Amino acid sequence: MTLRVYRLSERSFDALARGGGGAEAVGLLADAEYGRRLLLLRAVLDRSREHGGATRAQVRRLFGVLAQARHAAPEETRRVLAHPSVGPRLVTTWQALRRPCAGEELPLASVAAAAAAAAGLDVALTLSVTGPRVVLPGVGAVLLPGAGRGTSVRLRAGTLEYGDGGRAWLPPSPELGRERPGWWPLRTVAGPGVVLDDTDAVATAGPAPVRVSREELRAWRAGTADALRLLRARHAEYAGELAAGLRSLVPVPTDDGDTAHHSGSSAEMFGGVALSRPAGVRALAETLVHEMQHSKLLAVTHLVDLLVPAGTAETAPLHYAPWRDDPRPLSGLLHGAYAFLSVARFWAVEAAAEPVPRERYRAQVRCARWRAAAAEATDEILADGGDRLTPTGRRFVTGMAHALTELGRAPLPAGAVREARRQAEEHRDRWRSRNDPAGARHRKDLSDAGAYG
Repeated sequence: MTLRVYRLSERSFDALARGGGGAEAVGLLADAEYGRRLLLLRAVLDRSREHGGATRAQVRRLFGVLAQARHAAPEETRRVLAHPSVGPRLVTTWQALRRPCAGEELPLASVAAAAAAAAGLDVALTLSVTGPRVVLPGVGAVLLPGAGRGTSVRLRAGTLEYGDGGRAWLPPSPELGRERPGWWPLRTVAGPGVVLDDTDAVATAGPAPVRVSREELRAWRAGTADALRLLRARHAEYAGELAAGLRSLVPVPTDDGDTAHHSGSSAEMFGGVALSRPAGVRALAETLVHEMQHSKLLAVTHLVDLLVPAGTAETAPLHYAPWRDDPRPLSGLLHGAYAFLSVARFWAVEAAAEPVPRERYRAQVRCARWRAAAAEATDEILADGGDRLTPTGRRFVTGMAHALTELGRAPLPAGAVREARRQAEEHRDRWRSRNDPAGARHRKDLSDAGAYG
């Protein structure tokens, strides 16, 4: 395995700091994230040597399968390894090897099985299921009637054997994309590269996902196509970034009567967006822009240090974020400010293009609201959080501040600005009523490694 060094040029770094970067910068970040996964694989192999015995033998066996798959079908294997939900499995495998784990099936096994299936290999592997299905990340899921949590599954020549004589079959490699009884493939929602991942609980970090019906799948495809068409027409740079970096949409189920829109991104799932299906084209376009900013910033922080570690969770200060009802650590404030810089820019363009006065006013209010919120948070990062910014981090946040200053000069109607200010004051009052101002800044830290939204 040959690893390469990834470097951001000054031009790309400064463009990213201003909320842009385009397809070229995102393509480099995507390549760097793939390289990071290869490095994680190497770390897993090195750590397994410290265990020796059965654990080392298991990891070597899984690496052997991955090597065979890469030799037989390099593009398909790379697509599996780059799939968003593979990232958490690699990290979890590495963490599991920090303790004795003899006889334990590692999450890496499902990754190796997925690569083998995509490459059409005849291999023998043992997997453990977490429910009535076995997930092959980046490929799909096989239903296992009667299987329960912890059931061992043996994959051999496209057949999965489990329990007391249970069997299920994988389609041959060329037909993995076709749905069959008992086989749930990942289905594309945008071109050949973006899939709807409704098979994998790792992607949602929650309960077992629910299979999206064919009718709802058509709605996802139509909505995604319309949103990307809008972005290509009026937001070419963001459209290019999504073309270079977006890999999967993960549908988030909502409770009956829940009309709120939910979306999020995760540190180890570059290119994956978990979201409830928005009702409108603009809402989905905004969400895709918003979440891609989180993926970009997470990938940047895997290459360079923007913040000095905060120390213990109990002493790390928390901050008011104009878009959240809970206090946020500095990293969360930075993520929100970075995302809403681009959201405000999105609504500035939409307002200028909207011919209907009522809809134009709503877009203007959103632009005013989020550019002010992002500017407020950026100023706080530079001031109160300044001692935690590395020199590189200060350059990055200063670039954000300059972009927001330019965006702030864009003229908006006084009425729209007043309405945005009213909404901001209402939010701050609500935040104060829910959080003790005297103690909120030193409450238990929120995890920097979880979802960003």
